[in-house]
Amino acid sequence: METYGVGAAGSLAQEMNDSSRVGAVSLDGNGFHVEIELLETAAKNMDELVAGQDNSELSELPGDSDSYGHSGLQAALAEFCDRWSVGLDALCDRATRMSYSLGEAAKAYREADQAGADALSVDPGIDVVQPTTIPGMSR
Repeated sequence: METYGVGAAGSLAQEMNDSSRVGAVSLDGNGFHVEIELLETAAKNMDELVAGQDNSELSELPGDSDSYGHSGLQAALAEFCDRWSVGLDALCDRATRMSYSLGEAAKAYREADQAGADALSVDPGIDVVQPTTIPGMSR
């Protein structure tokens, strides 16, 4: 069985088996289990991480060469920060796309769950469990 969802502490198995999560919405299907809130939480956390990186340019970190006593040291740090800034931008772009995908997946699962709930407005098993008459028996 595949399980989808991301635990905030990184322990997916523990999150999925934690019985203290009262009221959590999950979906089970043929070979899968989805914790919708975990998908939504992961999307939100990724958005927060990306927002925390906005306007924090690493290229501004080194400052001027007078602070280092040697222009070569400042130049090396500036080059390092410029390269890391490009890498960080790429990671933030990936995190933004992943956050969007997780949010859309959670939305799709919620819509499927609602469609199922709407289709079962009345319990189809109630007449079997509490029949008004049982063939061959008198009440």
